[in-house]
Amino acid sequence: MSRRATVRVGLTRTTKRHRSAAAAAAEAAWYERVPWAAPRLLAVDGPLLLLETCTPQVRCGPGWRPAAELYELLLRLHAEGIHHRDVHVRNLVRGHDGQPLLIDWETAIHQPADLSYDLHGPDASGVPVPEIHAGHTPQWWGSPQRMSIRSQWGCDVPAQTP
Repeated sequence: MSRRATVRVGLTRTTKRHRSAAAAAAEAAWYERVPWAAPRLLAVDGPLLLLETCTPQVRCGPGWRPAAELYELLLRLHAEGIHHRDVHVRNLVRGHDGQPLLIDWETAIHQPADLSYDLHGPDASGVPVPEIHAGHTPQWWGSPQRMSIRSQWGCDVPAQTP
């Protein structure tokens, strides 16, 4: 699979360069729509997104596993009919207030559903798997993928801290 975007993480600003301005604009719209669930979007310039840098979960160490807080965040997104559709530890960052935020909103979708794709997966939710994940195991909290929340943190929905 070819790379859809390149990311450079700086001390205070992170840049994400998409292959097209349209892809960048589509992702930027999610950062603007759910500013409480994502790092702050600073600017969009053609195919380039400029975001405020937050600490990636994988750099926070094993002591930062905000399962209950992430669960609440995903419930709040679901209440608004929003599904990120790529929830895993590499797409999780720690906000400046210590709360979890999601990055990489390329696969997000608005679709009312009885269950959250991000918490329960595509089969239970009825929300479609993103095209970019076709032929691969989808990412959601309990996905069998190596980087899923369940695989990495040893907890499942509802959020249970190990």
